Amino acid sequence: MPNRGVLPLLLLSSLVLAGCERVVNVSGLDYQPRLVVEARLERERTASSADQVIRLSVTQDVFATVSQSAARGATVRVLDDANQATVFVESSQEPGTYRAAAMALPAGRPVTLEIVWGGDTYRSTEVMQPGVAMDSLFFKSEFDEVDTGQNWRATIAVQDPAAQRNFYVWDQWIDGRRLVSPDSEEVTRIVLSDDQFNGAKVRQFQPYSDWLVRPGQHVRVRQLSISEQGYRYFVALSAQTNNTGTPFGVPVSSVRGNVANITNPSKRAVGYFIAGEYSELERRVP
Repeated sequence: MPNRGVLPLLLLSSLVLAGCERVVNVSGLDYQPRLVVEARLERERTASSADQVIRLSVTQDVFATVSQSAARGATVRVLDDANQATVFVESSQEPGTYRAAAMALPAGRPVTLEIVWGGDTYRSTEVMQPGVAMDSLFFKSEFDEVDTGQNWRATIAVQDPAAQRNFYVWDQWIDGRRLVSPDSEEVTRIVLSDDQFNGAKVRQFQPYSDWLVRPGQHVRVRQLSISEQGYRYFVALSAQTNNTGTPFGVPVSSVRGNVANITNPSKRAVGYFIAGEYSELERRVP
């Protein structure tokens, strides 16, 4: 005689297996492609001008085989506070990449990015942030480690100005490889405000303390000054990219940039427009 407890279990198992074979068709998704703006105007603080690059792409829907495609044929301009325009020309070798040569960007002055694409006009204004010089680049262990030379990190010293609030973002290259890039395993931008050290001498700071450096490697560190709004954008972006889905994680949400669609305000661009001076140091690990 069969076990009565086994029959309900077998019946339940067959129902579960049958449910796994059902094909679910997803329809009715109202997908609207968005313009993606990568506009970071940078100039070394001691230079009078610099070449600039702006990259534009288009978001794809969830079922697309590529994550983004180039936004071709846009009209891209940057206007200063006297309404003088610098026109960015699209590269014939890199669709969606727009370039301008020897562009002057005076610190402390507003600049406006204007993009015309897909029948819409996009606009954003930022103030060119004055740069802060790094004093030195050297290599040390973290503070709680014995400094044997086997666990060195790139370390900088900088004097923060006391006259104004400052906001920073750092980039680091090791042997020419940028630690944060579209295809890198590092996804977090290292950003700080000077609220805790305004006007102080920062003697040892390791922007990318998770990355060890080895003797003979070439290290380059760039410190870019950004606006408070840019700082808040990077903080929100890092919170989303580092969200692990635990109960202690931040709620999942879209990160709103500062590039507005003037033609259709409800269809904002994705990304951020930043303008600032930078300080850069490079050195080979001894």
